[in-house]
Amino acid sequence: MPDAVFVDGVPAKITIHDFRRYHLQSFPAFTDVDYDNLLTEAIDTVYAMFTGIGQIWDMQPRQVWYDKTVLCYRLLTAWYITDRYPGLSRDPTSLNGIRIEQKKVDGVMLKFQKAPLEEGKDPLTALQSNDFGRKALLMIRTSAKRALLRNCRVV
Repeated sequence: MPDAVFVDGVPAKITIHDFRRYHLQSFPAFTDVDYDNLLTEAIDTVYAMFTGIGQIWDMQPRQVWYDKTVLCYRLLTAWYITDRYPGLSRDPTSLNGIRIEQKKVDGVMLKFQKAPLEEGKDPLTALQSNDFGRKALLMIRTSAKRALLRNCRVV
């Protein structure tokens, strides 16, 4: 991992180059610079949606804090792109390995849509829609600070 870079006391924001370096195999369309704006928008959206990620590993050494935060934001960005633009992902799978957009079964075309988030449910459950989100969710749920904030030993 690169050396830790902090801006205003939190790990520096990921860039489109960081995302490409680690996720180009899953998003081959991003070799084209025409997708730079879409990728920048996705990164900005994820940072707005998950503002607390920059602090949940702040109890760790600075390099670990940086590495985990950057990895989580990259996974969240990949989750967002796969959910929002499944055609750009090499493998846009849902919980059961069914393609997100549609599936043909015995001559009938089925279209799958995620159920709206029910009131009182954990908003992080939306991350379970693809592998990238599930990895990020695991990181978030197993962070020591989250367990401390919940005042429990097991998440």
